[in-house]
Parts: sequence; C-alpha cells; structure tokens
Amino acid sequence: MAKFKNFIFVALLILLFVEVLIVFPSRLEHEDDAEVRARIEAQNERLRRGEKPEEPKSLAEQKMQGVHLVESQQGSRDWELFSVSAEGSQAAGTWKLKQVKVYFYNKEKVEFTVTGDSGTIDSKSKDLSVIGNVMTRSENGYVFQTPSIYYSSKTRLIESPEEVLMKGPRDSSGEGLLLKGRRMKVLVDQSKMLIQEKITAEKPEKAGKKFEIVADGAEFSGKSREARFLGSVRMSYDNMKLEGPEASFLYNTGADILSSIAIKGGVKVSDADKFATSDSVSLDLLANKYIFKGRPKVIQNNDELTGEEIIFLDGGKKVKVERVRAKVENKDQ
Repeated sequence: MAKFKNFIFVALLILLFVEVLIVFPSRLEHEDDAEVRARIEAQNERLRRGEKPEEPKSLAEQKMQGVHLVESQQGSRDWELFSVSAEGSQAAGTWKLKQVKVYFYNKEKVEFTVTGDSGTIDSKSKDLSVIGNVMTRSENGYVFQTPSIYYSSKTRLIESPEEVLMKGPRDSSGEGLLLKGRRMKVLVDQSKMLIQEKITAEKPEKAGKKFEIVADGAEFSGKSREARFLGSVRMSYDNMKLEGPEASFLYNTGADILSSIAIKGGVKVSDADKFATSDSVSLDLLANKYIFKGRPKVIQNNDELTGEEIIFLDGGKKVKVERVRAKVENKDQ
C-alpha cells in the first residue's frame, strides 16, 4: 500500500512538472514572477483536491514586457521597434503592443520615427500598425499627426487614410508650414511624404504676411525643405491671389529661409487693380519681385500689356516688361 502511495505521489510531481513547462515556455521569461507563482499554486491546489489539472493557457495569452525588435531586409535594417509590452500568439502570428516607438530606416539611417499609444505586428509579414495619438516625424523636422498608421514591409509604405495635421520645420522667417488634409502616404525608400486630399495650409512670413493655400494634394521631402502643392492650387499672399495646377516652395541651398515660390502650368494672378496670366510665375520673396514667363499678359484699368517677360517690382507696385506689346484703350472715343 505504501509503495502504491509513493507511486501516486511521484506521478503527480511528474505531471505538475510537465504542466509547468507547457504553461510557461522559456520565451515568456519577461512574465511577472508573482503571476507565475500564483498560477503554480493554483495548479498545486487543484492536484491536492484530486481535480483534473487546468488546461495550459492559450498561446494567445502570452505576454512580454520591454519589447525590442529589429527587422532587416536584404542585409539592411527595415525597422526597429520598442514597446512597453506585447501580448499575442505565435500560432496566430499577431501581437498587440502598448506604447510603441518605431524607427524606419533608409540605407542604414533613421528616416522616420513613429510613436503611438498602441499597435499590432504580424510576425509573418512583419507589417505594423500604430494606433492612438500617432506622430510620424521625418529627420528634417516635419511632424504628421494622425489617428493611426499602417506599414507594409513589402512596399515599405506608411499609410493613414484619415485626417492629417502636419507642421513643417521652422525657418528664419518664423513658424513652419501648418497643413490639414487627408490620406497620408510616406514612401520610406524615397524619403517622400504625400498628403493626397483636401489640403488647406498656411505659412507665416515676416511683417505679418502669410501664405494661405488650398490644393488637392501636397508633397514633401524628407531630405530638403522643398514642398509642392498639386491640383487646382489656390493661394493668397499680401492682397494677391494666385491660381495654377502646381506650386513649389523653394529654399536656396544651405539657406534657412523660404526664398521663392514657383507656380506653373497656366497661372492666373490678381490684386486690387491688376489681372495677369502666364504659363509660369516665380515669386522672388527675397527681392520682392514677381516674374511672369510664357505668354504673359497684364490687364490694368482696361489696358492690356504683353511681352516676352513681365516683372512686378516692389511687390507689384512697379511693372517692367521685356519686349513690350501694349494695347491701350482709347479713352477719347
């Protein structure tokens, strides 16, 4: 009888040992010690009562603290992720993350940084999502605020289909560009950021002046300060209104100030007493002059002025025409 009791005791110990190994695999080494001890005690109590041992918990309940992951493609880092905790299933291949920071690399340099309240990662595809108070920052100072982002490791594309609030880097003239829109795309390999719908933006300048812009889309570079507005661009600046299909904000090489704006593709410009059209217009902000090229035409007080090139000097107060052709209304008739 004593031998039989010893056999039962040894069998229970072996069963408990196997159960602990199944429930607590080595990859859960970050799990809280108190939780582990409580679970073991609960299993021991069931065995003492002669009850069937509790089934091992699903892998979906695995938890890790202080997560740090690095994903590489073709020998180069794709992204590097930090998270306060992760919970998920190796079998299902999906992990839920809390307090997420992700560095996205381009040629072994950090190009964009994304932070957010929570996220997910697909352990098979290595695709990511970040959700809640999401900030996407480029290394040259652009900041994009969205409710969420989704990243495809295959295309190396960060996307958000929702509202976007963007703030550009400051420059010598003051605050950076402030923009609202929808549908953000970040092309990591090209270091390019796109806002694809419903653009409204403003850019403060000196002396209380500012640009106000409405456009269908906008494009920004992670390498330079250059910004482009596309599709039905409408802009106002210092009592002047401009319309065209494309406008570019340009900075001189190495300069920290907006130097010029180029509008092309057929431009219309108007102010209090003039209306002008041309194929392209360049606003030289440093020299305070506006240059019209490509069949330029200016109409003022019913007088029409054309030439090869028309230049508004002193912010439009003076007009200079190269190879002028004028059509003046005869007011005596």
